Amino acid sequence: ALMRRPLFFLLAIGLAVAGCSSSDPTGSDEYRALEQELASVRAQLDAVTTERNALVAEDERVTARYEKAKANQDVLLSVIEDPTAFGTEEEVLDLLDAMATPDIVSGDLAFGGTSTGIWRTGWRNTLFNSRDAIIHTWRSWLSEDGSVGGSLWSWIGTAGNGEPFSLEGLELSRFNDEGLYTEVIMLYPYEDSEVHRRFREGN
Repeated sequence: ALMRRPLFFLLAIGLAVAGCSSSDPTGSDEYRALEQELASVRAQLDAVTTERNALVAEDERVTARYEKAKANQDVLLSVIEDPTAFGTEEEVLDLLDAMATPDIVSGDLAFGGTSTGIWRTGWRNTLFNSRDAIIHTWRSWLSEDGSVGGSLWSWIGTAGNGEPFSLEGLELSRFNDEGLYTEVIMLYPYEDSEVHRRFREGN
């Protein structure tokens, strides 16, 4: 509708100017007023076109980020569920590296907090330690613009003393425009001391 109105007005002004051209009224006040109105409408049309193009470009950017972030999130959750399905230890870690920025901030709030430069080491310790344990994701989500996501999971296995343990946790993530992870934080609904106790002694 915004595009049709200026185009219709341009046509109307053009016809009016053409109708006056036989008497060559280019010096008349009416002609000058029509020219000014025509220039104003053209400026409005240009502004509307620019705004429309910006909205289309932004929509395409957001859609592309969402699709890339969703693909990376799906792979990460699948790796967490069964890392052996994705190759050797180094192949899995290489895959995870490819889904994150070099300066990603990551970490577990109960085990040392967050920092840069620990993404690969953190996943090595989580997925390939000697502890008999699995991580099951119950639910995951991703914002409509693909910038923020997360998951709810359970970590179930054998504690250090041989007793069974289970921990529920939350993962929160951020993504850049390329859909790469820029931040991943693990946190728990318990005090840090309780997380350590369960991991050491079981529930």
